[in-house]
Amino acid sequence: MQNPLPAKVLDGSPCDSALTAQQLETFLGEPDPAKPSTDALGAACRWNAASGSGAGFTVSYQTKSDQGISLAYQSVKSKVARWVELTPVDGYPAIGYGGNAPGDERHCVVVVGVSDQLAYSVSLSRGDKAGREGKDSCELGRDVAAEVLKNVKGRA
Repeated sequence: MQNPLPAKVLDGSPCDSALTAQQLETFLGEPDPAKPSTDALGAACRWNAASGSGAGFTVSYQTKSDQGISLAYQSVKSKVARWVELTPVDGYPAIGYGGNAPGDERHCVVVVGVSDQLAYSVSLSRGDKAGREGKDSCELGRDVAAEVLKNVKGRA
């Protein structure tokens, strides 16, 4: 991979470093308080729109697998109804997947590889308004992922 980012950019909790308050407001309007967690791949943080629209997303720093974006290809691609190769995010590879059933467009997980060993993901639930407007949940997730990349690159 060209221009891999150092591991330190994904240190700590995404609640503290993934998105600014202004970025959260752009995507969600008024967000509920952040909900930090940890999963098998690393630290995560969930934000939901306070409006009750159903919009929200989880940003996960995938620091525990050492496989970067290739983990999604190996463990997820064959199991999901939707798999999309997304336009790279500032030169970093990105994929989107979701839906346990064909036609489930409400949710998408976007994974961005920042080195051969590291990736982060945005697991997005599209809100009611975006659904009515026909917006694609994977493209919305890529938009959030692009903002996350700006912030984590600033930690390099």
